[in-house]
Amino acid sequence: MRDCGVRVAVAAAECGVEATRVVRRAGGCAAVLGASPRALAALGAPAELVAAVDRARRLDVPAYRARLAERGIEVVGLDDRGYPAELATLHDPPPAVFSRGRRDLLDMSAGRVAIVGARRAADAGLRLARELARFCAIRERTVVSGLALGIDAAAHAGSLEGGGATIAVLGCGVDVTYPRTNAGLFDRVATDGLLLSEYPPGTPPAPWRFPARNRLIAALAATVLVVEARARSGALITADMALDLGRDVLAVPGSPAFAGAAGTNGLLKAGAGLIEDAADLAGWLGVEPPEADQPDLDARSAAFLEALAPGPATADDLCERLGWPPAEVAAATIRLELAGLLARERGGRLAAARRP
Repeated sequence: MRDCGVRVAVAAAECGVEATRVVRRAGGCAAVLGASPRALAALGAPAELVAAVDRARRLDVPAYRARLAERGIEVVGLDDRGYPAELATLHDPPPAVFSRGRRDLLDMSAGRVAIVGARRAADAGLRLARELARFCAIRERTVVSGLALGIDAAAHAGSLEGGGATIAVLGCGVDVTYPRTNAGLFDRVATDGLLLSEYPPGTPPAPWRFPARNRLIAALAATVLVVEARARSGALITADMALDLGRDVLAVPGSPAFAGAAGTNGLLKAGAGLIEDAADLAGWLGVEPPEADQPDLDARSAAFLEALAPGPATADDLCERLGWPPAEVAAATIRLELAGLLARERGGRLAAARRP
């Protein structure tokens, strides 16, 4: 039977059941479709999946593909030509993957970087994730993440700002905007990047689907960077899977007093590569460091950023440190913000976004 992977994916989504374990036990999608109801039950398939598989055998796949294509969605099964090679090597590869956007990004596998981390991330972590993703884009490295709130969203946004390509791996259908607060970013990735999922269109998000999608993030990337993560975090699941796949795992250190750094500090203790800035990341990726991307600074701008070397400061602090009047500090603030060298933290404090 043709299109076995697509049929199994549709059957699993129809009844809301994870089918990869049954596929693995059966020996492939074709074996699942060829098995009797009793044999499927013996393999651990619940009754609803057995019934859905029977209906999937009669699915008009060409017509199904055509309906998806009208919506800009493409599907490729595990047994089809064009299935992502990195996903095929997984212990439990998806029976099919659905994509929307730049499908060519799946053919550009060299040097992909996954940037992942906490949903409720600190401002400093969000800034760093955005800057590192932007640097990856400038160095023509595709950024992979999960389009969740926090670090994931910052990584996708930074890649797009740098004029690069980004792949968002979803725990729902590629036509389902989740979370809703990422709607604008979702649309930008669909246009300039790629939305990817193992779940058919219309599949709603579910808690168990997000850990499952993390294995796809790990498989698609050559390097996985965890920017911020608590001791128990989905980002650590991605890192563990990346290690199992032989990928490089990197992490950003943080204060032991900061709960959001417990996971990344743990990775560093276990041997992950330490990343503090784009220069560190450049060394791991084997690309030119970011100094060439820095704009030339006049003496006043350089002095302003040097005054921030001890840490974030308010405008009043800077007036005192520099001996400048408030108007001059305000003018320098606007100039450096526009250049992408300055960021605002909560409470209005100013911080250097990257090293001068």
